[in-house]
Amino acid sequence: MQEVSVTITKDLKYSVNDKIVPREQIKAELASLLKDKKGQVVLHIDKDVPVEHLVEIGGIAAGLEANVSIATKPF
Repeated sequence: MQEVSVTITKDLKYSVNDKIVPREQIKAELASLLKDKKGQVVLHIDKDVPVEHLVEIGGIAAGLEANVSIATKPF
C-alpha cells in the first residue's frame, strides 16, 4: 500500500511527502502518487489550522479512494 504524507503548517503551507505544493495542486499531486494503487494518506495538520482545510484534504484523499488518517502528537 502506498503511503502519502500531507502536511499543512500553521501559515497554510501545503506539502506532499515533504514537497511543497500549492493548495490548488494537491488533488493532482495525490492522484499522481496514488495512481493504480490502494493508498493511505496521513494528514499532519498544525493545531492552529482551521478545520475546513483538514476536511478539504481529507475529502480529496477519500475521493481518490485512499484511506485517510490523522497523525497526532501526544500531549
